[in-house]
Amino acid sequence: MHRATDFALTEPELSALLTWAEGREDRAVRARIVRDAADGLSVSDSARQLGVSRPTVTAWRRRYAANGLAGLAHRPRSGRPPRIDEADAVATTLAGPPAPQQSWSARSLADHLGLSHTALSRVWHRWRTTPGDLGGPILLPTAPEFECHRPELLAVWAEESGRAAVVLTESALAGRRHTTPARPEERRARHAALTAGLRHAQRHTTGRGADDGGADRGGAEGRGADDGGVDHGDSDRRGTDDGGGQQAAARQRFSERVRALAEAHPGHTLHVISWGPGDPGTGRGQLVRHRPHPAMGWAATVCVIAQLELLHHPHKARRALDSLADSTRRHAASGTAEPYLWQRPTDGSPPAPASRVAHRAFDQPALGSFNEKLVIESIRLAGALSRVEIAAQTGLTPQAVSRITRNLLTAGFLTEDARRTAGRGKPRVPLRLRPEAACAIGIHVDPEMITQVVVDLCGGVRDRRQLPLTGRRDPAWCIERMAGMASEAAEAVRLVSGTLLGVGVAAPGPLDVNAGVILDPPLFEGWQEVPLRAELSKKLGIPVLLEKDATAAAVGERWLGAAERSGDFVYLYLGAGAGSGAFLNGDIFRGSTGNAGEFGELCAYALGRLTPEGGPQMIPECAPMSAVVDKAARTGLAVGDESPHEAVCAAVADGDARAVSAVREVAGVVARGAVGMTDLYDTDLLIVGGPAVPPAVADIYLAEISAAVNRFPMARRVREVRVAYSALNDAAAVGAASTVFHTAFAPRLRTHARFGG
Repeated sequence: MHRATDFALTEPELSALLTWAEGREDRAVRARIVRDAADGLSVSDSARQLGVSRPTVTAWRRRYAANGLAGLAHRPRSGRPPRIDEADAVATTLAGPPAPQQSWSARSLADHLGLSHTALSRVWHRWRTTPGDLGGPILLPTAPEFECHRPELLAVWAEESGRAAVVLTESALAGRRHTTPARPEERRARHAALTAGLRHAQRHTTGRGADDGGADRGGAEGRGADDGGVDHGDSDRRGTDDGGGQQAAARQRFSERVRALAEAHPGHTLHVISWGPGDPGTGRGQLVRHRPHPAMGWAATVCVIAQLELLHHPHKARRALDSLADSTRRHAASGTAEPYLWQRPTDGSPPAPASRVAHRAFDQPALGSFNEKLVIESIRLAGALSRVEIAAQTGLTPQAVSRITRNLLTAGFLTEDARRTAGRGKPRVPLRLRPEAACAIGIHVDPEMITQVVVDLCGGVRDRRQLPLTGRRDPAWCIERMAGMASEAAEAVRLVSGTLLGVGVAAPGPLDVNAGVILDPPLFEGWQEVPLRAELSKKLGIPVLLEKDATAAAVGERWLGAAERSGDFVYLYLGAGAGSGAFLNGDIFRGSTGNAGEFGELCAYALGRLTPEGGPQMIPECAPMSAVVDKAARTGLAVGDESPHEAVCAAVADGDARAVSAVREVAGVVARGAVGMTDLYDTDLLIVGGPAVPPAVADIYLAEISAAVNRFPMARRVREVRVAYSALNDAAAVGAASTVFHTAFAPRLRTHARFGG
């Protein structure tokens, strides 16, 4: 065995040493130490030229002399690691700290990761990320550098040799208004699950859990390669019996898929970050290839991109990240050493279920119990009840009723009416809600009008404002006007009620209710991914709730309509569009994303109006107001340019046959969709309302719908459906305010999550 300070290198040994160190800065120093020894350079001279200590030179010489190249490999040791995976530190930064902390400090995250805080600060500086400001772009320290604004992960590939590749592009929404980020608890949970899944996949593809160079504690080694390999949401199951040839075939398949991805994203630049031996080149056309920083592992880089997606477009990210996590689990469970391959599901794939966030009451220290809300609900429905009647209706003991009503009287939510005699005994004292005890603002955002109301606790409209959208109606302008209108209204009612519970906003779907985002309403051009709830709450400084307009109208009917609405019913909302809201089993039914009750497709299927692919067509009559105007105009009826729908309704009131025929045609189409809705929910009460159904035309709609829902359904022999006219004016706006009351006061036996900005 050679002495540590005196040995020679054969040509094969020198060639192997140079190959081992090629492209790796961390290995280059160790290789130079060995070559200095072979050249007869002293320990002191070698240390001085390399800028390291003499013990370091001696240690690496001895390790090579004893074990050859294997002796130069990194050995894990206790204490803080000498090198870190910078991408892992950045991903953990973006995921956020455990509650109740809001953001990481350098010292707290350094302690969490087992690093020095100065080292972590250098990582943050290199990646241009700040824990307190996660909304801006970050810089991937690749060659060439890549500044990520709103990235989308497209593909991931890794193989046994240590090669890996990540393909991403900038979202088409880059540069636009940001949506509300995913909640910190979701970001942390997904980060933990994805990190574990990628490490499992990595062990099976590389046969080890860490890089021997120490650059990526949980990742692959090296940097710079060609493109990796992909599969649609799963790992590739093709065999690798022929070793290198099969790996080369996998790389070829991945290259083909990268080209296919480029074709599927015209106008987008695809960025391929690749790890492993070889030169990725500079790329051409739509493809830009990058070398990763040595301290940047592929698995952690995937986690960084995942966190950026959750911050900037969470509703799109969830489907892709669920697919990615599932594919890592399946690959690990297979026990194979074949390449790991994943490709982002297409937009046509079934969406992954979003983490559902149910609404929760606003801050109300005096109304914390279910029983208190039950008492309020009973009094609200009856108008006024004595304590004896409350006990009879709720099943509470007289002592409990006495305590609860005393608290509510003290809090100012109830007031006593004049005593009334009910036979023998002490006269009963009716209790009723105090209208001025609380109020809420309701805003309806419609393609043609913004309507705002202030509603008191008993349903009285204390203030009403409207803003026609005849000129500008872009999101920024509308949000500014809504905030101004709400501020003026709050000031106007301040003397009447000092308790403003919050603001409810009703808007056309589709929505992401959990994130408070309007996605892309069909009649609202330019309203794509608008974080309405967060922006309005920030401007007003009070809680804001976002609800689909038809759902809000149903809540309003339940809260402020007639007592008969206390059971289950479906609300058919007709305005610029058509939708429905359902009250089932004592509560509003929103669905998993808040988009339950879409109505147009039911009409299309009921009438057999399908696209060549078999999907539902757009039904003009499901935009009732414009459809009525168009049909009336084609008959020669003069409708005018201002308020044409009102002109047609006025003509109906005057008995004009052309106007009546136009309304009846639209009502007949809507009625066929209502048949599917009553069959779906098995409801015996259908409420019809909205701006398309003013009193002048209500009878026509009610007659057509009533005839259809009692003629065509399969269960018509055992179920008679009653069709009633809505008791609300400005149903969506009043309903939006009602959602605030319903969220705060409706008795529920489950835990609700908080909503707001």
